[in-house]
Amino acid sequence: MLRPSRLPFPLFALLLDAAGCRQDRLPVVEETSREVAAGRIIYQRKCASCHGDGGDGKTITAGRFPYANLTDGVWRSDGSAMAVERQIREGHDPMPKFQGKLTDEEIRQTVAFIVELGGGGGAR
Repeated sequence: MLRPSRLPFPLFALLLDAAGCRQDRLPVVEETSREVAAGRIIYQRKCASCHGDGGDGKTITAGRFPYANLTDGVWRSDGSAMAVERQIREGHDPMPKFQGKLTDEEIRQTVAFIVELGGGGGAR
């Protein structure tokens, strides 16, 4: 076996890189960031047609409903994650219910995105 000092430089550099000696590591992504990112995809697929891409509720479908805007801090309930989840699951006229249309995980991910979209959740 060759000692590190006798390895050709490119091979030695490759071994150091593989051993984790590089400084430019990949960023660590928090679980909540993944939830929000997944929720954004679900939101675009299931919610944006009414609530708008940015969540402002300015769409032909929902523009006349006061709670369609998810960014202004005005909620039908207290705006907590639990209340948003209940709204998604059970619906409330004119919003349809998504229980059975989305999995529990998809609902949680969508809640994470909506809470982020609304500025961190909770009533303002």
